[in-house]
Amino acid sequence: MTSLSVIASAPSSTMLMGEHAVLFGHSALVCALTQRIFVKASKRADGQIVITSSLGYFECAVNELAMQVERTSSFAFVLQALTLSGQVKSGGVELVIESEFEHTLGLGSSAAVTVACMGAMALLANGRFDAQEAMQTSIESIRKVQGRGSGADVAASALGGIVKFQGNPLRAKKTLLSLAALQDAPHLLLVYCGYKTLTPLVIAQVAEAAEQEPQRFAQLYEQMGACVETSEKALEREDWWAFAQSMNQYQILMRALGVSDESTETIIRLAQKKSPLDTLLGAKISGSGLGDCVLLLGSEALDWPHPQISVQIEPQGLRQEMQLPKALQHEKQL
Repeated sequence: MTSLSVIASAPSSTMLMGEHAVLFGHSALVCALTQRIFVKASKRADGQIVITSSLGYFECAVNELAMQVERTSSFAFVLQALTLSGQVKSGGVELVIESEFEHTLGLGSSAAVTVACMGAMALLANGRFDAQEAMQTSIESIRKVQGRGSGADVAASALGGIVKFQGNPLRAKKTLLSLAALQDAPHLLLVYCGYKTLTPLVIAQVAEAAEQEPQRFAQLYEQMGACVETSEKALEREDWWAFAQSMNQYQILMRALGVSDESTETIIRLAQKKSPLDTLLGAKISGSGLGDCVLLLGSEALDWPHPQISVQIEPQGLRQEMQLPKALQHEKQL
């Protein structure tokens, strides 16, 4: 027997290595973070779909769901997830969405809310979920909304920890780090540039540049792929210093790709200036670039006007919860 009301949560995420190259058959490294999105799903009997979150309130009839997916940008990821879950019954469903992080901070909010929705709907229908299945369906859902995307952040939200991800063919392997290695990981800081360019627009801009210099860009993607493999070996040895050097090398390649703008470079210069010479420091864009966040490994807070947030690696991915969190930092959401 299934419950009338269930709760699932999925962690946020950040890209460690592999941006852009992952779209061309190379692997990426992405990690889940402790900040989570929670989705409470409850059965209804009035044929309505009702969604409540900090983004507002949404309601439509079950038979209008497919039409509303294209019309409602604020809840597009949630509505698409409901559509693909295949679990929306004629009686309807109510979703309450809570988040422990602000959606502007580049923490994979769209992926996390999609995975949490898939998990909650599976729990509501069957009393259980399969994380691998939730990952695959969520990637399909995200791509239907965005048009193109690797799905790496989805893999981290579904599986937890640090994940080596390949989009085509789809492969996702959780990197097994010891608890001691996770606890000894250097401080991770995400610094927001103050703006971001939508990922599809960045991808389109890079594709346009690549048309002019196809050989150079192909070589860049090969170098990026090799950098990911090097960084994975550093993780296997639990060698954070070598991993930081791989981060710095990947940032050089992102710069050559044309996606590291002046705000990004300013943050990196500030971090390098602030950090003592013996401080481990890796610094690179986290995400597609042209804004959004810079990930710093081994750096403390910077004198920077825009948001920055300390993050930690989350070992668990999609999970069932007994209740919504009682107190959240409401600077958020989705």
